[in-house]
Amino acid sequence: MPIYDYQCVDCRSRDQRVAGLDDHTALCTQCGSLMLRLDEDVFKPYFEKESPPAWPAKASL
Repeated sequence: MPIYDYQCVDCRSRDQRVAGLDDHTALCTQCGSLMLRLDEDVFKPYFEKESPPAWPAKASL
């Protein structure tokens, strides 16, 4: 599992945690509040551009 950076929404402390791809939140060890993952979407570059369809469009009759 990869290591991600998190930041607390209340006290703004930062921490690194081992987490899965779907673990976008954690609890702060300093104040107990919610921490959000700071990473950017690693898959975003693959889905930014619209790709052409895999098959040709139907010809109108």
